[in-house]
Amino acid sequence: MTTSAITTQRHTAVEQLAPVLSDATPVFGVVDFNVLDQLVEQLGEIYPEAWLTHTVSVQTMRLPGVLEHFRARGLSVHTRSEVEYEIARRCGYSNAEISHTPPVKSREQLSRIIDDELSFCIENFAELTRVDELLADPDNYAGTIGLRVTPQASADDNATVNAHLGIGLRDHRRDLIETFLERSWLTELYVSFDTPPTTLQQTAEQVSAVYQFAEDIEHAVGGQRIQQLHFGSGLSGNEVSDDLLSSLDNHRFVHQAMIPELLDQKYTITRDFSEFLTAKAGMLLARVEYTKDLDDRMIAVVHADAFPDPQHTRIAAFDSDGVHKDTLQHYYYDVAGPTGLVAQRVELPELEEGDVLAILDVGATAFSSTSTGTTPVYGIRGDGLLTESSVLNRGKSIQDQTDAAGIYQPAKLLH
Repeated sequence: MTTSAITTQRHTAVEQLAPVLSDATPVFGVVDFNVLDQLVEQLGEIYPEAWLTHTVSVQTMRLPGVLEHFRARGLSVHTRSEVEYEIARRCGYSNAEISHTPPVKSREQLSRIIDDELSFCIENFAELTRVDELLADPDNYAGTIGLRVTPQASADDNATVNAHLGIGLRDHRRDLIETFLERSWLTELYVSFDTPPTTLQQTAEQVSAVYQFAEDIEHAVGGQRIQQLHFGSGLSGNEVSDDLLSSLDNHRFVHQAMIPELLDQKYTITRDFSEFLTAKAGMLLARVEYTKDLDDRMIAVVHADAFPDPQHTRIAAFDSDGVHKDTLQHYYYDVAGPTGLVAQRVELPELEEGDVLAILDVGATAFSSTSTGTTPVYGIRGDGLLTESSVLNRGKSIQDQTDAAGIYQPAKLLH
């Protein structure tokens, strides 16, 4: 999808949706299904191999309407908690289409996972001991069981300072080899990157380290043991424009150049392209409630919640009728919501009360399992028109949020 197509489609959508903003609904989310479809199509064109499985993470996109849309287009799903797993099941995903990888599992949770014969990964050696105790018939287990490893492939000694998932490949290589020698039912390596890769080269370096480890396991056991490799895509988004800076073409080119054997069909590859598929398909529309200045800063106040990294938030400005404000004169604005800054020092035309701000590229964050979900979310096509079936999430009313605060007047506890 070209830059102009994304931009033009957005302008059309905002013009159609601007009248929905009101005192009752001063902010809401939007998921553009045209963008979703075109990115899924591009993914299938660049990686058409049937043995390469694409997944989307419920942690990144938790809206059932979007997950059902992905399922209908052949994408599997990745869940990291019991709640996410239940969402996936309600969206129609079968156990065979779910990769369930909670980083922390109690013994009871692990027992349920094994009883349901889910595909899952083991997080550490202590958890491996529990699986040994709970897995009654490993040779006839219906799901796939693997180990999560951290490659520790970076030349920077501080690269893993914040890493906490999986077993360190450099720290425990010999122990891991012994683990696979003793357990024929371990057939997958699930990769946790040392740190989120900032370049495709860094992604490929870490993938290469794990691929080589799979080859070492084969050499040690005298035959192919690892059947599947599960990676994140490592495809970073573009935070400055509508261009997809790290395109799928580059993604495949870099991996083929650095690990040519990765795509020779020896291993089934599962990759999570959630951020690439969802980020640019989602935006928030927020009405400018008022503007003010503070300490020589121009501030636009909206009803959207604060963003964790306001320096990188992208904003597009429209007038109250939804027409794009395309003036030559721009100013630096901070955009603030009731819980803090949404955007910091973002270039925008002069804003007025009632203008509409489109907060961009939030499909992988605003609709994730960690977001509050208090605002409504609509799904649109190219024309931006809304119908009753367009509602993806009705949001949380004041009553919903008040009830969620807890138990009021807990007399039995107090007395």
